[in-house]
Amino acid sequence: MRHPVHARRALFLALALAAACSDSTAPTPVEAAGTYSLDAVTGRGPVTGSFILTADGRAERRVRYATDPTETVFIGSFTIDGATIAFNLVPGDMPAAFVWPVSGQWLGSQFTIRYPDPVDGPDIVERYRRF
Repeated sequence: MRHPVHARRALFLALALAAACSDSTAPTPVEAAGTYSLDAVTGRGPVTGSFILTADGRAERRVRYATDPTETVFIGSFTIDGATIAFNLVPGDMPAAFVWPVSGQWLGSQFTIRYPDPVDGPDIVERYRRF
């Protein structure tokens, strides 16, 4: 039978190890909050766009494509874990059951998202910069 002191020590060590493994340099949604403008695109991505990230972890992406001047809006949430930013977005004109999970690199005052080209071209990479 284990002594309760050993169980408490094991729990303390497990919590300390978990805290040490987390990335304390990753920004919180409060620190990442702001408006980001589309700065560069590789592949057949949008020609203009923006992201709004809020302090409570919400995200809104607005883009326009050269082939269709209608603005496309996606809403959802975001998280940042180390150098990765991840979004779960719902297109504004689709049922809420459809979620687009997309991620990229967190680069401080800018970030990228990467996703496959829908017509089998090279991946599309969009870079957004805070303004």
